[in-house]
Amino acid sequence: MTNKGHETVTDKEILRAIRDHRAPAVGSSDIGSAVGVSRQAVDRRLRNFEDEEPSLVKSDKVGQVRIWWLTTAGRELLQ
Repeated sequence: MTNKGHETVTDKEILRAIRDHRAPAVGSSDIGSAVGVSRQAVDRRLRNFEDEEPSLVKSDKVGQVRIWWLTTAGRELLQ
């Protein structure tokens, strides 16, 4: 995996990685792998997306893993 650095990955690239994942919800590690940045960098960006109004993503903790999915606002941004 090439580490692009989180500043070179666009918001839409991260959101597309969630949208295009085989499952409706996805972990930060899978998203990071899809866009070529660390899990930590993706996690920081996703937490910001979740705090925005309107929120672009939502999350829930399942066991030790936080999973993410797009909200309606997140899906609309990609259209």
